[in-house]
Amino acid sequence: MSASETAGAGINWMVKKGPGYPLVLSCRARLARNLEGLPFPSAADEEDLERARGMVLEAVSRRVAGEKEWDIKFAEEVSRDELELMAEEHLTSPAFGEKTSGRALAVRWRDSRSVVVNEEDHVRIQSILPGAQFMKAWKIADKIDSQLESEVQYCFDQKLGYLTSCPSNVGTGLRVSGMLHLPALSITGEIARTIAALGQAGIYVRGLYGEGSGVAGNLFQIANRKTLGNTEEGIVSHIEMITRQVVDKERTARKMMLRESPLELADRVFRALGIIERARRIGFYEALELLSLVKLGVETEIIPIKDFSMMEIVVGICPYHIRGILGGEAEDEDVDAERAPGLRRLLGL
Repeated sequence: MSASETAGAGINWMVKKGPGYPLVLSCRARLARNLEGLPFPSAADEEDLERARGMVLEAVSRRVAGEKEWDIKFAEEVSRDELELMAEEHLTSPAFGEKTSGRALAVRWRDSRSVVVNEEDHVRIQSILPGAQFMKAWKIADKIDSQLESEVQYCFDQKLGYLTSCPSNVGTGLRVSGMLHLPALSITGEIARTIAALGQAGIYVRGLYGEGSGVAGNLFQIANRKTLGNTEEGIVSHIEMITRQVVDKERTARKMMLRESPLELADRVFRALGIIERARRIGFYEALELLSLVKLGVETEIIPIKDFSMMEIVVGICPYHIRGILGGEAEDEDVDAERAPGLRRLLGL
């Protein structure tokens, strides 16, 4: 199964509603690991990368893929378009396809469990789930980690913990993140204060595709800043607590807007809906902003259209998913022109 095929069928974390919905769209647990006795990927030559890939994929085949439904892809054997599709579906980072030599992905498509090989670290284990299922996501990743560790030896220091390419990942190597939709905090101007408070609490705030990506569509990805000096369970519990606090702030902001400026809010929502209904060309980031306002209007019962899975639509209107419909040679103008009716179809308009 390919990334484009899964987009058509829908991936669980995109289409299902989890705890914390509709404000918490998804959660992710990711573990970074490196193999003892081999240079880290940034310092490795092709022979080292091939050796690491062989060791990791053999361990995956022996201990993990026995669960079936796992697919293994060598990055250099995958087209550029499919690499971009996998990044748009959050199975890999956007940087995964920038250098394909020695890289691979082992993935179980239907529930977005994956092992990325030789990106920043030899091993990146990831689990994505719908809603605020942080503990469950970590336990899934932790199980895969234990299965692999029974076959390979990781770089581990008794004082520091797991050793990683990026110093900020040293320790547990665990990043736990949540994708939150926070339009009311953005509209009321409270988001800047919220982000500052999160920074003081040791939380990163990033955009749709994590590090290096800008915020669009009022989609904020929050994640723990430190992995050293805390247990994995402690990191998960901290993110759970922080997420609850942010969700409470968003709910309060929505209530305030509905109470104090209902006409202004309704005007924003209906203007966004009107553009979506009539536009003949929509850029990706404009579409995200419009979609965010329509989603807010649905959830506050301002507009009587059927609720929808925001992340499924966000992924469905991404550039390479649309190119998959039009053909890989489509120009940017063609993609923007297809996005407009495509967005209407996805919304059932």
